[in-house]
Amino acid sequence: MALLKPALVAAATALVAATAAVLVPGAPEAEVAASPAPPASAVFHPVVREAAARTGDYAAEYTVYRPADLDRVPGRLPVVVFGNGACRHTSNDELLTVETLLAAHGFVVVAVGGFDEPALTENGSPVPAVITDAITWAERENGRPGSDLRHRLDTRRIGVTGHSCGGIEALVAGADPRVKSVLSLDSGFFADGTLGYGRENLRKLHTPVLFVDGGPADVAYENSGANYDLVTVPAVRATNPAAGHTGFVYGQRDGNPDPSVREEAVRVLVDWFDFTLNGNRTARGSFLGAGCGLCATPGWTVTSKNF
Repeated sequence: MALLKPALVAAATALVAATAAVLVPGAPEAEVAASPAPPASAVFHPVVREAAARTGDYAAEYTVYRPADLDRVPGRLPVVVFGNGACRHTSNDELLTVETLLAAHGFVVVAVGGFDEPALTENGSPVPAVITDAITWAERENGRPGSDLRHRLDTRRIGVTGHSCGGIEALVAGADPRVKSVLSLDSGFFADGTLGYGRENLRKLHTPVLFVDGGPADVAYENSGANYDLVTVPAVRATNPAAGHTGFVYGQRDGNPDPSVREEAVRVLVDWFDFTLNGNRTARGSFLGAGCGLCATPGWTVTSKNF
């Protein structure tokens, strides 16, 4: 187990926002009270990055990101499984910062790739089992005697996401009945079924889905939009043309180093899973309604349907 460096932990604090009050349903205005659970964006935990216990024969090795002091987290934690760009199934370096920041806001992230594998230029093909096997790993770990995560995970609240080719893996895995939310990051199925999975898979989705892309300079821009148009489940599309295909991951705005665009993207991930897994009304307002918070963020365009 490794506690993350203070500099990386400090970077996460840029995402912390003020806790918002929520109306208690049915209560008179005079009895307005703060939500028992503040928005995930208003919560920050130091994070541990550790190798996933090898408890079975899975399609990949996994790395886990989680709040360091589980006793300071009330209740059980939702789980988010994260797939890599280029369908890298060996290394877990590409999304390290994004996954750390997501975990800092109260999620257990099970990420594809080994804990101590070097950064590789691996270029794979979609294997959706790397996502669904990670869900199975979390279920087993939640019940395994001796596990730090025993009885700490809420396996009824599982989200899947992935960047680029990893997003295709997540979209296919979204058909799994254990999944409660899907996020496609700079991704989407090709019309001709390139990479082995076509847009007919969109009909198998049964949960809310968010498509995030980096605008016309993003190679996934067309697929992201077309996939959003085709889905029949509740869906949101969020676009920031300054990010291109990798700006959200590497912290680049218009091709120049700018960590703030990555922080904005992480806030989108945090709010989406807080909304769809935790049911947080403040997080919901980031995407829906007249006061849509992300809509008011410079550079972002947001559309939604079927809610």
